[in-house]
Amino acid sequence: MNSRSNASRIKADTIVIGAGPAGLGAALALGDSAVVLESRETVGGLCRSLTLDGAIFDLGGHSFTSPHPAIRRLVFDALEMEEQNRDAWCWVNGEWVRYPFQQHFSELADSDFRHACQIGLEAASGWEAATNFDQYLDRRFGRGITELFMRPYNRKLWGADLTRLDTDWVTERVAEPFGSAENCMSSENGRRSPLQKESIIAYPAKGGYGEIFQALAQKVPDLRFGKCVTSIDPQTSTLRIASGETASWSRLISTLPLPALLRLISNVPDSIRAAVSALEALPITLVMLVLKGQHEAVRQRIYCPDENISGHKIVLNHNSSRWLRALPRHSVQVELSEFSPFSSGTNDTALVSAVVAGLLRMAVIPSPDYVRCTKVLRIPLGYPVQTHSRGDIVTLAQRWLSEHRIYTVGRFGEWAYINSDEALYRGHCLGTKLAMIESQAPCFV
Repeated sequence: MNSRSNASRIKADTIVIGAGPAGLGAALALGDSAVVLESRETVGGLCRSLTLDGAIFDLGGHSFTSPHPAIRRLVFDALEMEEQNRDAWCWVNGEWVRYPFQQHFSELADSDFRHACQIGLEAASGWEAATNFDQYLDRRFGRGITELFMRPYNRKLWGADLTRLDTDWVTERVAEPFGSAENCMSSENGRRSPLQKESIIAYPAKGGYGEIFQALAQKVPDLRFGKCVTSIDPQTSTLRIASGETASWSRLISTLPLPALLRLISNVPDSIRAAVSALEALPITLVMLVLKGQHEAVRQRIYCPDENISGHKIVLNHNSSRWLRALPRHSVQVELSEFSPFSSGTNDTALVSAVVAGLLRMAVIPSPDYVRCTKVLRIPLGYPVQTHSRGDIVTLAQRWLSEHRIYTVGRFGEWAYINSDEALYRGHCLGTKLAMIESQAPCFV
């Protein structure tokens, strides 16, 4: 990776702010015409990996799948990837059921529960006309599936009021109640299909998930680290960096969260600032546990609706590749949203104790002594919440910004509940579009 020497003034046709998946995708499409400014000293954004006492963790549970053939080729050409069947499970009423629950509730031991799920599912109807996510769950899955898993799990993640969520995202995130464990992606229209029990997933053959973006970054001609943007002036097409440097641009691509981007711009209309301030983000807490030695549990993901167990999602990251399984230290990561009673107002020591107690109850670890060390990481922006007003707000902001040659892309740039491959794809599409415009216009001087 090249990094040009610092200068008091940077000039570029396109400045890209942020070297996460979307920013890297845009930069790869733009090539030499773009300069990427990254505030950290590494790439990947929320897809970074870290090493703790010999065990590797990702920020959240990541695996690579994509309905976009070009993005798959881009990643697989950049580094060696390993594919395997996804091994995901649900912990419901003290027993294991394969994921997704709505397709495998027949595995429940209790015949009354099985009957309630089946009868409710047969009576479910009208989900196409559901006006909110809570209503969608009842109409799509029926009372049994919804009350046993869907509603408690989603309340554990998104909070008690599920009516504040729209339904635009469910076809890509929530599996149908029927159907076989088909391939998780459909490339016919580029739309994501929900992950199934045996979906084929990929992961770097060596290292953590962040290795994907480290490899892609090697192909970016001009990527500059430690460049925190402090102000943007669309009138003069300049921006200022915390170090005192300035940059001139013809176009600006931002992967910053929309509210953070607008705070850097002085002349944003009050109506747009007020609208964007209503966007809702979900903070998450990650509890990372390094285990003594290797842990032979086969599961990769566990989804838990039980309110008495801390965390909604549990990741056994060492099962993501053969290389990770061979490490002398293995890892377990528990994800909690801000709505978990365990995450808010709980100190780290008490939080870790609650997490360990839950893992013991599920027999994910054999004893507390199996935990070698821990780390608690709090992420203020974990998930963009898909509220009913989100789409209109983002469109309003993007329209004004594009009039000033500023474009936003990525999970929080668009406030869209998308995975890393989709962010990479959208960034690459935006970069390709702007590159075509560049080829038809005079070069920036």
